[in-house]
Amino acid sequence: MAPKNKEKPKPAPSQPPPAIEDLFTSLNRHIEGSEFEQAVKVADQVLSIAPGDEDAMRCKVVALIKADDIDGALSTIQSSQKLPIDFSYFKAYCLYRQNKLGEALELLKNQESDSASMLLKSQILYRLGEIDACVDIYEKLQKSKIDSLEINFVAGLISAGRASEVQKTLDGLRVKATSSFELAYNTACSLIERNKYSDAEQLLLAARRIGQETLTDENYAEDEIEIELAPIAVQLVYVQQVKQLPCANIVLF
Repeated sequence: MAPKNKEKPKPAPSQPPPAIEDLFTSLNRHIEGSEFEQAVKVADQVLSIAPGDEDAMRCKVVALIKADDIDGALSTIQSSQKLPIDFSYFKAYCLYRQNKLGEALELLKNQESDSASMLLKSQILYRLGEIDACVDIYEKLQKSKIDSLEINFVAGLISAGRASEVQKTLDGLRVKATSSFELAYNTACSLIERNKYSDAEQLLLAARRIGQETLTDENYAEDEIEIELAPIAVQLVYVQQVKQLPCANIVLF
């Protein structure tokens, strides 16, 4: 009896690509969950279906920046030059992260003066040592709802030799010095500048306590917490040493 011919296996039907709406739902979920590397992969899936999609491109650039892949973000921006998408702000931010401050500042000159661009410009000016110009921008941004504005504002005032204006600024912003450990630390530095060592010591102790609690809640490891709070420890030692120095009676002849 002749052997029967074996039937060739039928290829499995190819799976249709996921609907673009489902991909955007997944993309949004990854970004909200801070899963930025996954967000980049999903953005690439969207772009394979809809090349040049503006929302997908923006999501990809932001996700790359959030994932600290600055080179990747710049490469993506470069590849989108022929598209009608303005990535000037994101490119300026990437250049700022790479410490190419002059190039970043030049890009921002053609940007609209929205709060995000102004804040980035102020940070660039601070790094360039143009402290007065930096503080001028912070003053214009006082009524803007920007996270951590007060922290940078106080740091700018101290660097500009205007430590005496810190408390007035906090009052104007309706923010307490102990609202975060960074602000408590910066405000304590302003008190040190004004030789108010006892007040500075109390604020540094508060900054250390708040920082310990905050970073523990954010699941920082013990050694990471020590690194983050090291500037507070250094200033605390300095203040305590200064307070112990005997007062010298200086007689002028």
